[in-house]
Amino acid sequence: MEIKMKKQGTAFHGSDLEKIEEEYGIPKEHIVSFSANVNPVGFSEKAGEALKNNISVISRYPDRDYKELKEAIASYTGAASKNIILGNGVTELLTLFISLISPKHAVIAGPTYSEYEKDLKRYGSKIGYIMAQESSDFILTAENIIENTPDETDLLFLCNPNNPTSGALYKKDLEKLCDNFQKRNIWLLIDETYVEFSLRSHEITAADLTGTYKNLFVLRGTSKFFATPGLRLGYALTGNEDLLDRAAKAQDPWNINSAADLMGTVMFRDIGFIDHIKETMEREKQYVCQSLSEIEGIRIFPVNGNFVLVKLPENSLTSGELFDILIRQGMMIRDCSTFSVLGDRFIRICFMEHKDNERLILAIKKALSQPVSAMRDTPT
Repeated sequence: MEIKMKKQGTAFHGSDLEKIEEEYGIPKEHIVSFSANVNPVGFSEKAGEALKNNISVISRYPDRDYKELKEAIASYTGAASKNIILGNGVTELLTLFISLISPKHAVIAGPTYSEYEKDLKRYGSKIGYIMAQESSDFILTAENIIENTPDETDLLFLCNPNNPTSGALYKKDLEKLCDNFQKRNIWLLIDETYVEFSLRSHEITAADLTGTYKNLFVLRGTSKFFATPGLRLGYALTGNEDLLDRAAKAQDPWNINSAADLMGTVMFRDIGFIDHIKETMEREKQYVCQSLSEIEGIRIFPVNGNFVLVKLPENSLTSGELFDILIRQGMMIRDCSTFSVLGDRFIRICFMEHKDNERLILAIKKALSQPVSAMRDTPT
């Protein structure tokens, strides 16, 4: 098989398997993606069986109010059913929220996911940044954020746990933010895409705070933790009655399809599955982080999601070079050189099935144990 080298400056996302196939000539079926952030165990068997046994739901419209689905989400999150907004994935909800509040001056806590910036630019918002630094493990505090948020700000984005750093603010800090921002008429949008992977998710989530604070908007989806990106099921939580009313008027009816309605209602109540995913991810987190910490010169950062940010040793391979070496072996990591304040020595690794994690660790150890010149001269 002929394998091409990655173009200079190219950084692939976890869902870019088709681009990898085109760029490298590697069939996507032969690639294990440690970059996709999706739970490797798969989706809830109970939800799959429910759809299989009730496939006829696709022949009728779902409940226009999605009463059962919202009740399942309410029970799962601890938020009130009336405070739930459903969306065709988190992306739709993000766009909906920005369109409804029309922020003039937004601030993004980073380094983080680039889609926030893209959506804000689409609506002409001025954008500022508060960047966490390596010296603090890329974790911001409430005080950091409050002190560096200008008074003209009307919206702050916080990914919690953060992608790609895996750092998180805990509830005490989130309450400080909500208190301060509510007095200053600043919206706080918290993206909790990865919070469910943590055994301490109840200490990180702001879901229950939506009943207290009217300036809080919490985003969640089912693509990552529930391994259902194809369902396109997302939801948001807010206690702001005016926003809830305007969102209901702005959204199209039946924006969630019947299959997502049915599977979602079942999987949010599948406690055995939910606990299994958390336990599996915790076990693999311990294995991967411990194994990486044994490699001389590597630095790993605190983990609160299903992935770890890793800094490669000085005077070793760059993140792009290690990406090339691993992809030729059918393993795809995230080269983080395109994230602000992260240079070409940072990679992100998602926790996959144990056998795949073992293979990746061995490949990384081998690559970093060789003289850099030898690895760079390795024929493709």
